[in-house]
Amino acid sequence: MNSELMMFYNVENLFPPDDKYGEIKSSGFRNWDEYKYHLKIRKISNVFRFLEQDFGQLPSIIGLAEIGARSVLEDLVNENSPIQPYEIIYKQSQDSRGLSVALLFDKDKYTLIRFDALKFQMDEDVEFDTRDILHAELLFEDKKIHVFVCHLPSKREKDIKKAQRNYILEKLHETIRDLAGKGEPIILMGDFNENPDAAELQKFLFDHSGNKMLSNPFEALYLNNQFSTYHGKKGVGFDQILYTENLLLEQLHFTAITAEIYNAPQLRNKELKNNHYPQRTYSGSRYMGGWSDHFPVVVKLRKHDNS
Repeated sequence: MNSELMMFYNVENLFPPDDKYGEIKSSGFRNWDEYKYHLKIRKISNVFRFLEQDFGQLPSIIGLAEIGARSVLEDLVNENSPIQPYEIIYKQSQDSRGLSVALLFDKDKYTLIRFDALKFQMDEDVEFDTRDILHAELLFEDKKIHVFVCHLPSKREKDIKKAQRNYILEKLHETIRDLAGKGEPIILMGDFNENPDAAELQKFLFDHSGNKMLSNPFEALYLNNQFSTYHGKKGVGFDQILYTENLLLEQLHFTAITAEIYNAPQLRNKELKNNHYPQRTYSGSRYMGGWSDHFPVVVKLRKHDNS
C-alpha cells in the first residue's frame, strides 16, 4: 500500500452501559443499557468497514473524542473488529462530563515511542474540568511522527469557556512550534470547537516569524459549505486534521491527496428533509439510535516517489 489513511471521529458520548439497577449513571442518559451500548459499538465498528470499502484501506491512525472509559475502546478493537490489531492510547481526563480523547493505531505499521496527556491549565486556582490533549510519538518506517488528538472546550452556555479554549490553543501552538522547529513531522486532529476560518485557528497555522507551519485542508471544505456537524440548523466545521505538510514530505515522503468529511449515506439522518444531518445517538434525552452527532473526517496521504 503506497498510502495511509488517517481519521478523526467525535463519537458522541460513548460511555459504557449504565448499571442496570440505576445506581451508576455515568452517561447521564436515560436507559443507556447493554443493548443500546453494543448496538453503538457495532455501528462505530461499521464506520471503519465503510471507510475500507470506500477508500480501499482502513485508517491506520484513528483519533476519537467523547470516550467515557477505556473499556469502550477495548470493545471497539475486539476479535470481531476490523481494527482488532490496533493499539490503544488513552488516559482519563478530569473533564466535568467524564469524557476524554483517545488514539488507536495499527501496530503493524507504527510503533509507540511514548505518549503524554497534556493539561494546559489557565488558572491554577480553578479546577481543571476539560479534556486533556493526547500527544503520541510514533515510529513509522524508522522515522518519528508526532500525533496530537484534542477536543477543546465547547461553546456551550454562550461560549463561557472561550478564554480557556484560546489559552489551550496558545500553549498547544507553542508545543507544536517547538517540534516543527526541530524538523519533526506533526499530525494534529480533533474537535476544535472553532471553524477553520476562525482567527485563533488561522493564527495557529503560522510560526512566530509568519512562516506557514501547518496546513489545514478542512478550511476549503468548510468554505465550500461542507460541515462535520450542526448546531441547530447551522453547519460547522469543528472537526479537522492539520499537518506539517513540508515535514511530512521531507521526513516521511508523504503528500496529502485527499481530505474529506465522511458523510456517507449510512451515517446520515433518514428523514428526507434532514438527510444532510448526521444520524445521532441521542437528541436531548430522546434516543435516536444513530451513530454520532458528528461525521468522521479523514485525510489520505500518498507515499511520494523520491527516487
